[in-house]
Amino acid sequence: MRFAPLVAALLLTVVTVPAMAQSACTEPVMPAPVDGATITVDQLRAAIADAKNFIAQSDVFQNCIVSEADAAKTQAASEGKNPDPALAGAAQARVAASQKNKEKVGVSINTAITTYKQAHPN
Repeated sequence: MRFAPLVAALLLTVVTVPAMAQSACTEPVMPAPVDGATITVDQLRAAIADAKNFIAQSDVFQNCIVSEADAAKTQAASEGKNPDPALAGAAQARVAASQKNKEKVGVSINTAITTYKQAHPN
């Protein structure tokens, strides 16, 4: 049973890699978390800007994924074919994973801000 998560991850990768290989959408890289207790105000400002930029780029990425899925559906319909349900599932999974990353970055930067304010009350 120890290997069940590994097998599940492998299967997910096998299913989504072909769809991702064809994608023109570029997923942004998550910014590194920062320690609000040890960071300077300028570093905190830069980290906030990085977080906002990541979240904005993630929105663009998610919209791109949805647009690609919609285009694939439209193309399939124009060719008289049924859309591949695996592509729709892969697109939904990529959007969901991206959304979770946005939330992680938001929580991380908010925690850093709170910690910074507690460490620097003035």
